[in-house]
Amino acid sequence: MIVDDDPDFLECARIVLRSAGYQVDVATSAAEGLALIRAVAPDLIITDVMMSYSMEGVDLAREIVRDPNLAHIPLFVVTSIARTLDLAGFDRETAQAVKEFFTKPVSPGDLLTRTGHYLSNREE
Repeated sequence: MIVDDDPDFLECARIVLRSAGYQVDVATSAAEGLALIRAVAPDLIITDVMMSYSMEGVDLAREIVRDPNLAHIPLFVVTSIARTLDLAGFDRETAQAVKEFFTKPVSPGDLLTRTGHYLSNREE
């Protein structure tokens, strides 16, 4: 699952992940993403930190971490505005739950490597 309001990043990440055989669901806002995450229970979530809606990626991450039905899902965060989770506005509990932190632009190879690591470990 990818949640980002940047259509270019969404499309690029979707193409990269699909080319590796992953099924990819997308949402363009945190609220839409949270509803879809609860509906489909994805194996991994990638979310942007800042989105141009009332609920941002930081809020989405917090909701995921605090929901016992979702907290086990690996969470990746992407941003173009901060170099650390602290600077991006993450509280300690949520920051500790983030498995991977990417700064944009995200290398396709890096995205595939890290995604593969978490999804292959999940299947064991």
